[in-house]
Amino acid sequence: MITVEVGDSDVHEYASGISAGEVIANVHGRKSGAVAALVDGIERDMSYELDSDCSVMPIIGSSPEGLYILRHSCAHLLAQAVTEMFPDAKPTIGPPIDHGFYYDFYMDPISEDDLKKIEKRMKELVKSNIPISREEYNNDELRSIFSDNKFKLEIMDDKIGHDVGSSAYRQGDFIDLCRGPHV
Repeated sequence: MITVEVGDSDVHEYASGISAGEVIANVHGRKSGAVAALVDGIERDMSYELDSDCSVMPIIGSSPEGLYILRHSCAHLLAQAVTEMFPDAKPTIGPPIDHGFYYDFYMDPISEDDLKKIEKRMKELVKSNIPISREEYNNDELRSIFSDNKFKLEIMDDKIGHDVGSSAYRQGDFIDLCRGPHV
């Protein structure tokens, strides 16, 4: 059993391996508005498994931190829609910004009509409720996954280094180099 402090003084015991989201739902209810969790002060996905004593705080979607996470997840959703519709598109970076999100792509120009189709596809993906999962990879695995995208390889060289691994997020067939967390 592990001891989990939720909030300022609410302490509960759980079996090791319970997710941060399950703890938050148990204490605050399923409609808490949480999109992620702070586990010992570090932002984590709701699916993050707890394996030792810790503190857990919900990150509410309407908070600045929660909005950042939601926007970041939307950027990945945009990248998934674009790469499905335009298989030759190469995603580069896609961060959240103060009032929204964007994703840069190396690709042929698109039309206003294409933008409407991308938006429609994004809505379809949301409705399909595709799970988003964090996956850990070593450097060689990451290089293999992103071997056809020189932009991701450059990010790996600049930010990660040559002899360490990192995380990537998968949603359906789309995978992207990312630290997360995501909804």
